[in-house]
Amino acid sequence: MATKIKIIPATEFMEVTPDGLINLATSRQLLAEIIQAEQPPADFEMLVDFRNTCCDLSLPSIYQLAAELFLHGEAFRRKVALLVLPGVNFDRACFFETCSCGLGFSIGAFTDYECAMRWLLSEENRPANDAPRAVL
Repeated sequence: MATKIKIIPATEFMEVTPDGLINLATSRQLLAEIIQAEQPPADFEMLVDFRNTCCDLSLPSIYQLAAELFLHGEAFRRKVALLVLPGVNFDRACFFETCSCGLGFSIGAFTDYECAMRWLLSEENRPANDAPRAVL
């Protein structure tokens, strides 16, 4: 069976103020609109690409964006790859991954596009423990 993957650049839903802070209310609304554009039943996996974002996400911001995904989980298959740059954003993406575990989502944090795609196309629900992703 073919797997459909929807790639969402974070720049499509993250609104940043001139001060470099995320406008979280607007960002959550834009993310919800992107997700709701697909009508259930879900037939795609999702890759969210944070590599070109111009700010660091705080832990509360990550948690609130995760909560938005959980509110609209019926719109996709519940398997989401987060593609980030190594460093602070990767650590925070791993936190996002951890938050999602108990809520029925399979979210993986990756710094390599090919690894993220392989995971999305695989039957695994949790990312493999191979580099370049962190082992939690």
